[in-house]
Amino acid sequence: MFIGRNQELTALNKLYQEDSFQFAVIYGRRRIGKTSLINQFLKDKRAIYFTGLEEKALENLARFSDAIHAYEDPSYLDGPIFASFEQAFKYLVHLSEKNDRLILAIDEFPYLAKAYPPISSMLQSYIDHYFKQNKLFLILCGSSMSFMEKQVLGYKSPLYGRRTAQFKLKPFSLHDAEDFFPQLNKEEVFELNAITGGIPLYLSLMSPEKSLRDNIRNNFLTTSAMLYAEPMSLLNQELREPASYSSIISAIAAGASRQSEISTKTGIASGALSPYLDNLIDLGIVEKRVPVTEIDKARSRKTIYTIKDGMFRFWYTFVGKRVSFIERGITEPILDYIMKQLPHFMGPEFEKLSQEYLWSKLFDPDLVPEPFVNLGNWWGPDPKEKKQIEMDIVGFDDQKLNGYFGECKWKNEPISADILKTLIYRSSLFPAAKKNYYLFSKTGFTDKCRHLAQQVDCHLITFDMM
Repeated sequence: MFIGRNQELTALNKLYQEDSFQFAVIYGRRRIGKTSLINQFLKDKRAIYFTGLEEKALENLARFSDAIHAYEDPSYLDGPIFASFEQAFKYLVHLSEKNDRLILAIDEFPYLAKAYPPISSMLQSYIDHYFKQNKLFLILCGSSMSFMEKQVLGYKSPLYGRRTAQFKLKPFSLHDAEDFFPQLNKEEVFELNAITGGIPLYLSLMSPEKSLRDNIRNNFLTTSAMLYAEPMSLLNQELREPASYSSIISAIAAGASRQSEISTKTGIASGALSPYLDNLIDLGIVEKRVPVTEIDKARSRKTIYTIKDGMFRFWYTFVGKRVSFIERGITEPILDYIMKQLPHFMGPEFEKLSQEYLWSKLFDPDLVPEPFVNLGNWWGPDPKEKKQIEMDIVGFDDQKLNGYFGECKWKNEPISADILKTLIYRSSLFPAAKKNYYLFSKTGFTDKCRHLAQQVDCHLITFDMM
């Protein structure tokens, strides 16, 4: 059953209805659902579908030939191979002129381009001289985000400026995941979506009939389960020196956030660490963050690194360092620890959800008087109390006249007035003339907090409202 991606599917079908050449680029991390989206789009449409593999050019050409011949005769199994990719594309020109609407979908295009580097320039030539004159619908898809962004979409690419649409598939949001599990309550879905990183394939492994504890046991703490081995499997597929990358992720999961701290924990020289971190960022596993007030700066001394991918963050927080116990079948104490620490793990996820909520209300004047241009976390010194502090939500409008300040608490207790008082005090560190306050709570607010919120016009938002 296909779930989600309604926006992307609608856009693809709209392009299909256009009476002209189309070139859509679809990319995103592995398991994100790219192939499922393409297959759903191709339903009830005649198409040539081909997947590039990590093999030599001749083997890819043979399978590309098979895909083209199967388009003409679905019962076709084996037959002649085109003499070259050039001959294959000449035949595609013939097919596209003969048919009213031909779709050519090339999945895992980076593998094909690695096996046969001239393919991008060849596509450019055929797009410019032939395909633009007919109704070919070309789809290039890939899991290597850096390749797709630089070698397909980048300005140095032969294909630059020729695509008519691009879709970078993101992990499922909470609302997407709710469609996966209509029988579960919102909190249960939020937790499952967090530990799987919102990846559709991983979500499909979770059973709505089982408790969160049982789903974690069956999918993360069982040695035969896919997710038990998934992080190292992905690192082995994508990177050389997977052990070094695993050490870096482990260090970040253990609290090392600055480059110098990661270097100390891993033993990798600080200067040599940058390429590793860049590769992990390209894969969407790690993210580089700065305080929201320094987003527009070319460099920041306050740069930190965090694990962006939810499944990797969960695995390296709870599973990786306990592999020896799991291999021996000692899982119940680990589960006890995970369930006790899960609210702490969910805290950053709730911060992200709260920020996304405000972005979704950007043009709601009742909640956001003037649209902000930047919104995110902030950390830095408090010159009055002479200590380092962190704030969950800080944002400003274009003129920096309106400031937006928020605190998020994922706890089974109501937010007290003291939390709001601290937020008000910390907002005084910023010069915005008009300050707007927001408290986000899993469970609610105390009466004193509600009273103070009314006085300072603070918006009180519970998880159920989001």
